[in-house]
Amino acid sequence: MPTINVNRVGLGTGNTSGNFATARSNAASSVDDGATGEQDVQYFNTARTKRFKRVFLHFDTSSITGTLTAAHIDINGGTAIQFDPNDTIMIKSTAFGGDGGTALSTSDHFSSLDYTTAYSTELTTWSTGNNEYTLTAAALADIKNNDNFIVAVIDHDNDYANSDTTATADVRIDFDVTITLDYTLAATGYGHKVNSVASASIGKVNTVATTSIGKVNTVD
Repeated sequence: MPTINVNRVGLGTGNTSGNFATARSNAASSVDDGATGEQDVQYFNTARTKRFKRVFLHFDTSSITGTLTAAHIDINGGTAIQFDPNDTIMIKSTAFGGDGGTALSTSDHFSSLDYTTAYSTELTTWSTGNNEYTLTAAALADIKNNDNFIVAVIDHDNDYANSDTTATADVRIDFDVTITLDYTLAATGYGHKVNSVASASIGKVNTVATTSIGKVNTVD
């Protein structure tokens, strides 16, 4: 399974507000472009104060042109165990200027988010070791079709769901461990008829799997 390392990372810390909608939609009070160490994805909630922290990741996917059948992103957890609630999800983002060439901005914290496009399934547990996000069909298509793949890691139950709860939700990421994108490409092989039999109906030619055949009798 091929692997691509994350190209750029960033952390946005939102402005605090007593109002959920305001806290969710505000620009960041500060950003950490190139975050290191242990940092949080968080919805902080008290009776008077609410605040969101979001993590942004850019991958250079220009080398991927084939169809993907599966992919996942691996993120290492921090040293402290994160107890429930700790559900997170990845969604589409246009942060970093859309191409990874621009530092994370305070406006990226909310304006770059596409809540209608989930790039992963909901991750409902968190560990101090590896945490694996399974990517969606939308993510697989964008990895194939675009040179830049940008995700935001956000709280699920409050931020993604746009629903205020009574509890602070938090997971800790260890940025000193490289974040990776692993993917599987659809099998390809000899794409023509053999002895009038359609390639889709052929599994092997002279006992050789079609996925291993580039030519038959020197013919592409």
